[in-house]
Amino acid sequence: MQKGERIDPFLTKLQETQDELAVVGSTPQGSEMVRLALNSVSEEWKIFVQSILGREALPDWDSMWVALK
Repeated sequence: MQKGERIDPFLTKLQETQDELAVVGSTPQGSEMVRLALNSVSEEWKIFVQSILGREALPDWDSMWVALK
């Protein structure tokens, strides 16, 4: 994610990548997608990322998608 990039196009890119990997038989698990999203957002999202990482358990991919939006 680039600084100033909106979250919707970023999430769409992540979902498209997951879908493309599924076609070749390498589907990332939900927790991998959550970690990828958290590691890929721009510095502007730092506080959000810290709040998610501070939880007892990471959210699933669908919940993470909603939280980011």
